Amino acid sequence: MWSRKVLKEKAKSRIKVNYWKMLLVGLILSLLGGGASSSIRSEVTSEDKALYNNYYEYEDGEGFEYYVDGDGATLHIHGDDVDEDLARDVLGMGLGIAGMAIGIFLVIFAIVIVLAVFVLNPLIVGGRRFFYRNINEKAELKELGFAFDHGYMNQVKAMFLRDLFTFLWTLLFIVPGIVKSYEYRMIPYLLAENPNMSSEEAFAISKRMMDGNKWNAFVFDLSFIGWFILGGITFGIVDIFYVNLYYHQASAMLYDAIKIDDRMKYEQSYANNQ
Repeated sequence: MWSRKVLKEKAKSRIKVNYWKMLLVGLILSLLGGGASSSIRSEVTSEDKALYNNYYEYEDGEGFEYYVDGDGATLHIHGDDVDEDLARDVLGMGLGIAGMAIGIFLVIFAIVIVLAVFVLNPLIVGGRRFFYRNINEKAELKELGFAFDHGYMNQVKAMFLRDLFTFLWTLLFIVPGIVKSYEYRMIPYLLAENPNMSSEEAFAISKRMMDGNKWNAFVFDLSFIGWFILGGITFGIVDIFYVNLYYHQASAMLYDAIKIDDRMKYEQSYANNQ
């Protein structure tokens, strides 16, 4: 059984061997959000609520006010000497700007998704490979681009499914999403070692490896909370120069330890069935 203390000590020892390359890769992974989940929240303002309640009102100080019926088709004007066409133009312009803003947001969102799927996720796999190889040797920066030259589309598919399933589980409340993120935790490492591994196999092996290890892995992450707080206090300076590479190297150590335990369990099970 692996020891959290031992893994972290080994990670510290590797920092002394390959510091500057680890620094760069750790920074890149942190910028990519390697391993982190994200969520999108929306808030409704008082003006939005008025619009959702099928009512919008404007007054210019001279008794001019108007509102729109629920279907947006009927404009009612109250006040003296009001230019109804001007009021319609103003309202139409506002709705047009809102529609344009929504369109721009959707385009940007689509671009971000495409970049995440086809560029960022493969880089995350490469980063995992760098730190895994760095356990026993001085890993080279070229490992970052590993996924682009080895089973690229297979890794794109597996990582996309990982993110999609994690997001869908998160929709059921936060806790199931967190649990599944730990169940899928080893997928990038498995792909880093076996780039042509099918998505089904990667999910199955990661699930098997994390069976009985999810809580321990959570506590492992929690043990870095002091470092994360220190990073926040120093506005990320400590994160850049130490915490990022320390955490990612220790996480690679965790993968290696769990993989060894998993292999031993498999061998023991196989021997018992003979």
